[in-house]
Order: sequence, then structure tokens, then C-alpha cells
Amino acid sequence: MYSRNMKFTKIISSLLVLGTFLLILIACQTFSKTQLVVFESLSFYMPTKSFEEAFGEPNEVVEETATGYRDTWHAEDPYLYKTGRLFYNYDKVNWKNYSGRAIFTFSKSHRLQEATIYFPMPSKAQQKEIFYHMTQDIKAEIEALPNFQSLKVDALAGDDVGYRFKVKLKGQREELWVDVYPIENEYVEKPEVDKYPIRVDQFRMYPG
Repeated sequence: MYSRNMKFTKIISSLLVLGTFLLILIACQTFSKTQLVVFESLSFYMPTKSFEEAFGEPNEVVEETATGYRDTWHAEDPYLYKTGRLFYNYDKVNWKNYSGRAIFTFSKSHRLQEATIYFPMPSKAQQKEIFYHMTQDIKAEIEALPNFQSLKVDALAGDDVGYRFKVKLKGQREELWVDVYPIENEYVEKPEVDKYPIRVDQFRMYPG
């Protein structure tokens, strides 16, 4: 009887060790270093301190707030609370021959989660022309990533067609998604800057 109990205990211990190993492996895959497109010195999930050392201090840091309710059942007595997420705003970023502004989103644990860039265009015609060249430049950078495996491109519906680049990365379950699309803003204070931007978003996503 004692021998059976010892054998059972060893089996349970082995399973626990295996489970721990699998959790560590999944965590390592989740936080594997993945370089951003456009910003080759930056990687997803890097902490704010490492980010600032690599990219410099932002022009502005905004803490995300959300609305909570002390009486949640009736949605009454609202109050604002900080979610922990941070937005790093940079007024001027340069890439190749393009110049724009960028917003970097950090998670509650203050790790880089998403990057958004707005490249202003002076006219609709120039936006259309630059958009074609920009998508080709971004595609080339994606295919040059050190852990690039394969690429699928989907069209984004809207007034003007944009593209979503879904990138499979070697040894990682999450994909890199890069959205590139033109925007036309009707009501803006600075039409020469904000009326016809090209927007680029990049983030990690598990394939559906």
C-alpha cells in the first residue's frame, strides 16, 4: 500500500513539474522579443524604462481613465478611476522620407502593447500616391523581420481601402498585425496636417 502511494505521489509531482514547464514555455512565447515595423529599435512587451532608453522621452504621457459606478446595479454615482494603461505621445517621428506623430500604448503592467502613427498628407491626390509607396515599404520591412515566417494581406473596408498585414512569426503563437489605411477627416483645426493622414497601427493578436 505504501509503495502504491509513493508511486502515485511521484506521478502527481511529475505532472506538476510538466505543467509548470508548459506555463513557463507559454509565457516565454508570449513575451518573445518581436521587433516593431518602422521602429527597429523597439520591441513589443518592452517595459517603459527600456522603451525610453531606446526611443527617448515622450512629449506627453497620458494615463487612461475610465468611468466606474459605486452603484453598479443602477449605473449610478459615477466616478473616474485610472486603469493603469499609459499613452506615450511623440509629436514628431521620422521614417524613411515620411514624417508624422506617434502614440504608443502600454498595458496595465506598463509593457508596450500597440503603436499608432499618423503621417499627414497635404492633399487627397498625394495621400493616394504616397499610400501605395508606403504599403510597399511596410511590406518590405515585415518580410525583413528576423523571425518572419509568412504573410497574409486582407483588405480593410471603408471609404478608402486599407490593408491589414497578418504576419506569422517563427516560434510564436501570436501574430503581428499591421493596419495601413488612408483617412479623410472632415472637421479639423489644421487641414494641412490632419485632413488627409495615413494611419499605421501595429499590435499582436492570436489568429482566429
